[in-house]
Amino acid sequence: MKEYKAVYQFLLTGVLLLGTTAQAQNTLTDPKVALKDFFWGELYSAGGKTFFCEEVFDRKSVLISEGYVYSTTWMRDSLGCGTPWQCREKSTEYQHMASDLHNIYPENARFDLDRRAAKFEDLPPSNITEECGYKRSFGIIEPPLRIKGDIARAILYMITTYKLPLYGDLNQLKAWNRADPPSDEEKDRNLRISKIQGNENPFITFPEQAEIVTLP
Repeated sequence: MKEYKAVYQFLLTGVLLLGTTAQAQNTLTDPKVALKDFFWGELYSAGGKTFFCEEVFDRKSVLISEGYVYSTTWMRDSLGCGTPWQCREKSTEYQHMASDLHNIYPENARFDLDRRAAKFEDLPPSNITEECGYKRSFGIIEPPLRIKGDIARAILYMITTYKLPLYGDLNQLKAWNRADPPSDEEKDRNLRISKIQGNENPFITFPEQAEIVTLP
């Protein structure tokens, strides 16, 4: 097992140095089906807790929705594929990106509306901390420490795997990754997703690989 991990890490390092990470998932090709059948129907079929506010739920409802760490608005802007409907129907690239479960978490619907396409960054101590432990300013949200690493690893995965632009600060994401390493829960979720769509998030498997990520 140790030998396998060493070989995998060596290969992964080489790939990262070339500017990408694991191969993008190509199993899930319909964002609506990915959500209905695999995100809610399999990954969270027994319920769970929301990502930001840690609210326990037993099923999807009008109060619980799916939240995308790397915003679908950013995806559409990067691809230039048009409206949400046009992108879902006509862009193969968008279909794969928006179906990728590594980027989706259950969220309080109200928070998801508040966030919209705000980017994740640290805010000054003077900013008020909301009840769920996050801070908010115009166009920026600072998440609580307990999920800063999760957010960093999801964003690093999306920008390197799909060659998407970064909305935020790369050095800050690396610092968040170091300060909040993968928990057993995050590792378990990573493995469960890999069984569904065929690929892991390598920054969860080997978080130290975040240090060698560079931007074009």
